[in-house]
Amino acid sequence: MATRLATERIEDRFVKLRDEWKHESRYLSNTAQMALLWPYQQLIGMGMNAVPLILSELNREPDHWFWALEAITGENPVPRDGAGDVEASAKTWVAWGEREGLMR
Repeated sequence: MATRLATERIEDRFVKLRDEWKHESRYLSNTAQMALLWPYQQLIGMGMNAVPLILSELNREPDHWFWALEAITGENPVPRDGAGDVEASAKTWVAWGEREGLMR
């Protein structure tokens, strides 16, 4: 019960921060500016708890989650020639998450 409640709270916090970030970044095109927004930084602060949720988001709707994933995991599975391609990068990260057993 406690684990389920903790998971629900993590998901609720993630959704709240995700929605705030999407709202605040909607007119930004610079990914560094997007990543420096406070809600995004808070998502990074959630650590590995956020990774499966971010990967699920990427699987559902590709977006600029790559900075957070790299900051949290220390990984970057996207090849150099795929950098800048949101769709391809999302697919690469989702495949990485599947290999790592992190997909929900």
